[in-house]
Amino acid sequence: MQLVHRGGLLLLIIILAFLFPAGVSALVTYDGSQVSVNQPVHDDVFASGGTVDINAPVDSLIAVGGTITINAPVAGDVIAAGGTITVNNDIEGKLIAAGGTIMVNGDIGTNAILAGGTVTLGPGATIGRDAMVTGGQVTNAGTVIGNLSVSAQSFDNSGTAGHLEVELSEPRDQFSAFRSLGLFLLSVGMFFLGLVLIRVAPARFLTVEEEVRRSPLVKTIAGFFGIIVAFIVLILISITIVLLPLAIILWEAFCLGLLISTLVVSLAFGRTIAGYLKWEAPPWQLFIVGFVILNLLFRIPVVGIIFVAIAVSLGTAAFFWTLWVHRDAIRGAAG
Repeated sequence: MQLVHRGGLLLLIIILAFLFPAGVSALVTYDGSQVSVNQPVHDDVFASGGTVDINAPVDSLIAVGGTITINAPVAGDVIAAGGTITVNNDIEGKLIAAGGTIMVNGDIGTNAILAGGTVTLGPGATIGRDAMVTGGQVTNAGTVIGNLSVSAQSFDNSGTAGHLEVELSEPRDQFSAFRSLGLFLLSVGMFFLGLVLIRVAPARFLTVEEEVRRSPLVKTIAGFFGIIVAFIVLILISITIVLLPLAIILWEAFCLGLLISTLVVSLAFGRTIAGYLKWEAPPWQLFIVGFVILNLLFRIPVVGIIFVAIAVSLGTAAFFWTLWVHRDAIRGAAG
């Protein structure tokens, strides 16, 4: 089975934090089962859907979907995550892509970072600087002006590169392949979920994030023990038939808190780092920086588990504390 190596994911996430200048604060969003951009957009585009087609020029692009096709030039950088990603036109900036199948047939102005099951640089592809490619099967039939670094199970090279580095790995067993792919998809999915939440529910997301920054030590300790106690209580309630409907609702709230816990902590962490660096940026950029660093910390052997526990405990406590503080407003909205 083809897989995406974890190293490729880490590299992908690191680069995400530095793609867009701090002055950029707006996005033009498109979403739906089928997304098609057919008119020029002189702004940064965020598109998500089952099928995403870019048929007109845009300034820059963040896209997530089942099938992503870029048929028009992009003036800036492109981030894409999906099942099948095809680039048929020129990108003046960087290309960051992660997916099952990636095909590049256009010119990339600067660097390309590609991670996928099958990655192909076609005959019409020219990478202006360096390319770093991670995948199961990698093919280079294009031109890389600078360094081409490849980490793959198989590599077919009929193109050219200024300097070539190839690392071939042995195929993994089925379990390892599924685990690697699962972790990869989870990280990419959480990344885009965070961006979507910041876009569609900024006030609620920022309210929880503000609670993360208030008494973080107390909330981390309370969250850690609270998760343990809540899990035990939910198990006991679930085995009681009379209270089963209530248990279902509580389980949903519990899982929701766990799901967004690391996302709000990512934003708070990014904001803290930006404060030390005296860097002003919109929330979505702060989230990216925090998400990058947290995910790197999570993947440190042994110690990473501690960082995960801290982030989940802190974020979960902040989520439920926010619900408690705003309980009257929630009741009013529900009633």
